[in-house]
Amino acid sequence: MRIRKLRIHNYRSISELDMECLSMVTLLGPNNHGKSNVLAAIEFCLTTSNKPTEQDFFIGRSNEDNNLWVELTFNGLTEQERNTFKKYVLSDETICIRKTAQLINSEVVISYNGYVEEPKEEWLRSDKAGEYASKEKLDAIPLKDIVSLSGRLTKKDIEEAQQKYIENHQDDLQFLRRLEEGPLLGSKNVAAGILPDFYLIPAVRDLTDEIKVKTTTTFGRLLNRAIQEMAKRNPVFIAASNQLKDVVNNLNNRSNKEGGNEIANIEKSIEEELSSWDVKVNIEVTPPELERLFELGTDIQVNDGVKTPIDHKGNGLQRAMMFAFLRVWSKVLHSEEKNDDNEPAPRKQSQTIIFAIEEPELFLHPQAQRKLARVLRDISETKEHQVFICTHSTNFVDLEHYKEIAIIAKDSPAGSSHVRQCITDLFEGTDNDDRKKRFHMAHWINPDRGEMFFAKKVIFVEGDTEKCILPFLAEKLDIFDHDISIIDCGSKHNLPLYIVIANAFNIPYLVIHDEDPLPNPIPDDWNEDKKNEKKRTFALNTEIRNLVKSDLGEVEVLAPEFEGVSGISKREGQKKGKALAALDFFENADESEIPHRLKELVEKVYDKKNVKI
Repeated sequence: MRIRKLRIHNYRSISELDMECLSMVTLLGPNNHGKSNVLAAIEFCLTTSNKPTEQDFFIGRSNEDNNLWVELTFNGLTEQERNTFKKYVLSDETICIRKTAQLINSEVVISYNGYVEEPKEEWLRSDKAGEYASKEKLDAIPLKDIVSLSGRLTKKDIEEAQQKYIENHQDDLQFLRRLEEGPLLGSKNVAAGILPDFYLIPAVRDLTDEIKVKTTTTFGRLLNRAIQEMAKRNPVFIAASNQLKDVVNNLNNRSNKEGGNEIANIEKSIEEELSSWDVKVNIEVTPPELERLFELGTDIQVNDGVKTPIDHKGNGLQRAMMFAFLRVWSKVLHSEEKNDDNEPAPRKQSQTIIFAIEEPELFLHPQAQRKLARVLRDISETKEHQVFICTHSTNFVDLEHYKEIAIIAKDSPAGSSHVRQCITDLFEGTDNDDRKKRFHMAHWINPDRGEMFFAKKVIFVEGDTEKCILPFLAEKLDIFDHDISIIDCGSKHNLPLYIVIANAFNIPYLVIHDEDPLPNPIPDDWNEDKKNEKKRTFALNTEIRNLVKSDLGEVEVLAPEFEGVSGISKREGQKKGKALAALDFFENADESEIPHRLKELVEKVYDKKNVKI
């Protein structure tokens, strides 16, 4: 099972937030705008020991609203999970669980509840079953032909009859979805053993405690989980565990007379001391969990020239150790355990593992960041795994997977965090496959194109000439702004793809492209293919103009093209390459030698007015 949808109400900086989730979720946004609070909200919902305080309630909530809740909708259920959550499996093959914290007289009361779907007819609702547990009431409803009247009529009889009727008339009934009033699975604390494991790797600066092998740390919990998986399969470990159980059973065996039993002698001596109380004493030895040996006596040693415990190394190596373990984890396969009759075991803990990582780029150089990004994607694509990250690094943002991106931001310091994301297919139309292919190839032209999600304003240009010359001239004019990103889209034909994404995520932008007018007359040596290609390129002017949203973007058309506006020799461009020729041309130019139209364009690019944050 994986989280498909997340809803948060009144948690920290969040008043209301609804977010769609894929197997990989990348949270972006400015500092202190709520990214970490989204991860903390998931942790609150999945970790039963996590209890909020009054300060965790959204400060801007109404006086009447003292409920904080986080709701998770899961899909991709295994047969085991379908069996465990049978009552809660909805018609769309999902389950939805809510954890609520209610503030009552400064005390926080916690509850878990699940959504159920029940027929619209009252006599088929399980919470009303008790009201029909009499012959008079039963005779008035269609269940009378299903219930056996051999003995005393009970609520359970009615519930079983309701279930049979629903199964037999599934297509003829209307169902209503509601949040159950009672606790999840009928037990206040049952969620602790059945919900997915959640591992949060925080953006801590001091990892000394976090890297220790303890069940209270993320690393320790991860290692313990891996050891449990190993213990199920490793014959040596299984044999040692069985031997330990035999030793303990022998100690507890009071019928062994040979050589006496020291524990029995101790029991007898204590009973004699307590003779006036007339009691019997039994000392029972409980076999320890062999897996706990790793927690009690494990120290991670690393030799980087000097062999010392890992907590004596630098933060970079400590965090690298954490992520190395994740890489190992990505190779671990989980097999579903079954009962002897090959049926899913009831009430078994979910095999799902959800990782949440704050700022995975910390202490890692760019190459290591890219490597980790690949590992995290591999983990997310592994069955029953899911990964959430919040990052400020473009190495963890893959624009090809734009559906995974969620921008978390606030409109004001005291406002509520909200989310901007796009989960629909943006590349539609008759040439859909070709557009996707071009968009994929553009990644190799500009691997940093994910930078658009971090910028205050984005400038979409056709190629590398504009990408390098615009900031170069801005430096000369002393108007350069690091918060404005120029994205090389690879060609004019790719500009519509980037405009669509900027529109979807509400990112302010400016599009710069050549006019590419058709010559008049058209040269005689142009064949039909070249004529059609030139016509398609010119027709893009209209398509681009129609795609740009006036409240987000603008268009600057260069007539006839960038070289003509800048005064760069086409022959020099062919000789050196357009980008290098442009830099050479303006290397020693002063402000007065910059063509007016080009200077106007640079000023438009770095205009700080009306730039959203």
